Amino acid sequence: MADFLITYIINAKDYFKKNSFIHLLSNFAYSILLGVTGTILLTMFLLTLLPLFYVKGFIPWIIAFNAAVTGYSLLIRNMDRLEFRRISSMGAGLLNGIISCVILTIIFFYLGYEDLFGRWSLIFCLTVGIVCSELGAMLAIKYLRLREQDQK
Repeated sequence: MADFLITYIINAKDYFKKNSFIHLLSNFAYSILLGVTGTILLTMFLLTLLPLFYVKGFIPWIIAFNAAVTGYSLLIRNMDRLEFRRISSMGAGLLNGIISCVILTIIFFYLGYEDLFGRWSLIFCLTVGIVCSELGAMLAIKYLRLREQDQK
């Protein structure tokens, strides 16, 4: 039974590597999850040290940093598979911003705090997420090109 299970897991792993769309989608989801988790953890850490009034000013920059991590992670994992690198990194940054804002709003609503995002602050956070994800992707492209030149 254990041999069958190990063989099944190995074959499933090979299937996902062969099926590039599923592998690409899982790496895309991993990159977004990485950014969202980082945003939530950094915000909760700052809430232990500072009152909410001060933390609200840091949230767009926390989203920006984690969106850059999302764009960088997306391209490091999928550089050869992505045809439209910049558009996909901008989409990942947008999704990172949307999911982070929604989760933070839900958390702060249930904790009994005030409304976290207004209309303009939400638009600002999404814009910062898109731009910084693109910057993270550009950094990944430059890093991979430099690494490629060093190997020659």
